[in-house]
Amino acid sequence: MNETRARPLQRLANVLGVEPWLRLVRSPPPAIGRKSGELIHGLEDVPPPLIVLFQGFQHVSLVRIQLIYPALVIQLADLSTADSVNMLSLALIALGIASILQSLPRGPVGSRFLCPSCHTAIFLEPSIAALKLGGLPLVFGMTIVAGLIQAVLSPVLRRIRPLLPPEIGGLVVFFVGTSIAAIGCRYVMGVGAEQPVGRDYWLVGGLTLATTVALNVWGKGQARLLCAVIGISVGYIAAMLTGVLPGDAFNVLTGLPFFAVPHLAHGGWSFAPSMLVPFAVAAVAITLKGIGDITAIQRINDPEWVRAEMGSISGGALANGLANMSAGLVGTLGVTPSTASIGLQAATGVSSRVIGYAVGVILMVLAFLPSVTGSLILMPRPVMGASLLFSACFVLISGLQTITSRMLDARRTIVIGLAIASGIAAEIIPNWASDIPSALEPIVNSSIVLGTIAALLLNGLFRLGQRQRVALALDASAADAPAQVDQFFHAAGRGWGARPDVMVRVAFGIKQAVETIRENCEPQGPVIVEAHFDEFNLDVKISYRGEPLELPEQRPSERAIMETETGYRQLAGFLLRRNADRVRTSVKDGANVLEFHFEH
Repeated sequence: MNETRARPLQRLANVLGVEPWLRLVRSPPPAIGRKSGELIHGLEDVPPPLIVLFQGFQHVSLVRIQLIYPALVIQLADLSTADSVNMLSLALIALGIASILQSLPRGPVGSRFLCPSCHTAIFLEPSIAALKLGGLPLVFGMTIVAGLIQAVLSPVLRRIRPLLPPEIGGLVVFFVGTSIAAIGCRYVMGVGAEQPVGRDYWLVGGLTLATTVALNVWGKGQARLLCAVIGISVGYIAAMLTGVLPGDAFNVLTGLPFFAVPHLAHGGWSFAPSMLVPFAVAAVAITLKGIGDITAIQRINDPEWVRAEMGSISGGALANGLANMSAGLVGTLGVTPSTASIGLQAATGVSSRVIGYAVGVILMVLAFLPSVTGSLILMPRPVMGASLLFSACFVLISGLQTITSRMLDARRTIVIGLAIASGIAAEIIPNWASDIPSALEPIVNSSIVLGTIAALLLNGLFRLGQRQRVALALDASAADAPAQVDQFFHAAGRGWGARPDVMVRVAFGIKQAVETIRENCEPQGPVIVEAHFDEFNLDVKISYRGEPLELPEQRPSERAIMETETGYRQLAGFLLRRNADRVRTSVKDGANVLEFHFEH
């Protein structure tokens, strides 16, 4: 009865276009989070309470640095001190919700990892443009739209994955790393400071960075786990002793209550068609960044990682979309998974999901403490810069590792190279395009957005004429047949952007099959090798005319191998079966066909 009822429901789901959502709900939790040997506390571990608390504060310390982005919008909006602190409190609530959503262990929502969220430079330029056009209500309304776009994209990421290959996800992570590093360098060097900086300023930044790095590289136990918090604390102390953080700086907090409930009186929400493109691009860039971020977390948590687990990525994208809708509703800028926090996990070896809940709770508790929230704006600039530089090291390498995890041919090399060049140009030559429509300014003045758009457009352009099916006519008796097979799959793998380890395995298996056919099956004419790739699967078909080759699941007996030619061929076929994930034999138009399936 259940099956009979399911059929009309299935047809209805197909008509309504909600089948991808239903698959997310029905799918069991993936087997993720096997503890890596480099982790001290893995995904499923429950660290001691003090470790959870201190690790939570470390991630909160990194997350709160990114409050600089809503703080910049607050300054441009010319809000009062009370309203500014209230908006920061609302931002903390949105971040707390996002952190908890990402850590949910099952269901369609959440990456199921420790994946705190933060505000991002990706939304900064579109938000400033929206602020100039329609004030804060337009900023919040378009943030809701961006979150809605992410939520709609999340269940179909698997289908559009060929348009969003892993190297572009890694590229976005790399751009985020360069953005974090650029901000960190400016802060450490004092670029843009209100007053001239000197030796004491640089001393504070250098001491903060040196302490954090030294504890991370040479520290052991708790010192390594808490390197970021200790480094920031040392930086605060140094800033107060040197006068970089004046003693009267905390006077600004005296007029703020210790406890207060944040209010939502921010003027409502509005929408503008002219801002749809910048926020849509930002949503796609955030989604791409999320793919790279969650892939990086999967690599950290799984020592046997070979491919991105799309269920986790789709759930993370949905969680981030809901978090951005929540951010717009409460009245703050858009959020994204914190790449710096991912770098901190790699640095400290702690990735327990429990810490994600702790981060969410800490952030929401801080939202009700205006005096504490207000103190966030007092973190000395050199301390901020040093912390960002430390995290940027791991973010940059994570992006590069994701990019180089695939084989790259000339097309893909040009896509990545030109995208990096355009992103760097936007970073080092700001406001280079002065005569463009104002609607395009948020695109061309942002390294992340411009680089991402360049990568997506070039990737779409270079996919034209790219073959997903390739074929090779091979003379099995030729001395260079193995070399031809190697060259064939190497060229195909680079064109497809396949994983090099998979292509090595495929080439080895097919060479063994061709050798077996040549020695045991007396092929008549060429051996035809055909391959098809679709990002998740690689299927290879070998066709030839000659004696059939069996691929038995059981090894033939010793007697059959020694006494019969058929037994020897069966042994060769049995060994070939072990080279692929699935194999099948058939006969078509008088030709024997061997089909090999490899998971990618």
